[in-house]
Amino acid sequence: MRFCTNCGTALVPAARFCAQCGAQIEPSAGPAAAAFGPYPLIFDVEYPERLSRLLIFVKWLLAIPQYLVVYALGQVSSLVAFVAFFCILFTKRYPRGLFNLVVGFNRWGANVTAYTGLLRDEYPPFSTEAGRYPVRYDVDYPETLSRWLIWVKWFLVIPHYFVLSTLTIVALPVFLIAWFAILFTGRFPRGFFNFIAGLIRWNLRVGAYTGLMTDKYPPYSLAADAKPGGWKSIVIGVVVAFIGIAALIAGIVALASTSGGTKEVFVRYSALLNGDSSPLVTIDGTEVELLEAEDPYQYRLAVAEPGERFVAFVFRIRNRDSIFTTISQDTFDLEDSSGIGHDPTFVGVGSDRVEGVLAEGEVGVVTVVFRLDRLDDPAELTYSPRLVELFGDRVRFVFR
Repeated sequence: MRFCTNCGTALVPAARFCAQCGAQIEPSAGPAAAAFGPYPLIFDVEYPERLSRLLIFVKWLLAIPQYLVVYALGQVSSLVAFVAFFCILFTKRYPRGLFNLVVGFNRWGANVTAYTGLLRDEYPPFSTEAGRYPVRYDVDYPETLSRWLIWVKWFLVIPHYFVLSTLTIVALPVFLIAWFAILFTGRFPRGFFNFIAGLIRWNLRVGAYTGLMTDKYPPYSLAADAKPGGWKSIVIGVVVAFIGIAALIAGIVALASTSGGTKEVFVRYSALLNGDSSPLVTIDGTEVELLEAEDPYQYRLAVAEPGERFVAFVFRIRNRDSIFTTISQDTFDLEDSSGIGHDPTFVGVGSDRVEGVLAEGEVGVVTVVFRLDRLDDPAELTYSPRLVELFGDRVRFVFR
């Protein structure tokens, strides 16, 4: 099926003029049977001469049912890829029926992407069939596939993800300019159109490669006629991937080493048991005060095992001006006199468990209960207000 490039009307076979608007039809217009170029994936969108000025406001809303279907199809595709992994591992073949199924699912998604990307005005069909929309998507079926590549394809495309992330940032102002161009002129500037279509094409190539549909390495190109990447591209990709991962690990280690400070506060445990609170400590914009302790604690929600006891600590925690002041079982830790660490048995107010984040200016009086051996005493009690303790300061109460 072909479509008029002027108004988008479906054309009868061999038509030379559009019956709707009368525009002359070039013989090559409309999506024809897939003719694969250098790369075994084809993605093309017919350039529309005119686009609706009104639809650009509501396409995202109209496409919600399509998004739901595409999401569901994506889940099925993931399951199919899992099955195909083992088929390729043992037979070096992607079952053709499953392959065609995934191609159809991807075609549906490509149609929806073209629609919401303002490349076409026709509403995408609820169909996986080719030729029913002015978008061409197809993948050449590979007779055999490598058994070893299925283990490393995700790693080899890491450089592609770096480049695509950058191009996506560039695409945001391009898309915004195109939106206003359509609003005022009814046309998508052809250069911008080709860039957005090329970016979608690049993503689809990477998706087909990591989805085990081809062994041809994706080219670093937006062009429709780009050749697959050779061994040089793969080697460069491996080197860049290793450098990128090493840089990420180094950044995490550096961040942890500069932001994970501990403020120690020495407290007499006997005074704490008598109700004498600790000094007020401020870390990461959070005020922390250890009000009292009870040892042993009469815990109503559980019974201590023989040779064990419960110990409770009461905190006053206030978010003064912190981004995160978290209260959960993951933010408290107790080390006993034998050097053994303990996670809380209970964190809450009264008999109610508490998990959450204090808003700025909010105060919480929190009871934290630990289960200890009867022969051991609390030695250090640590609280970290950040969601991830590694990247935030913490306060450690050291008992004497």
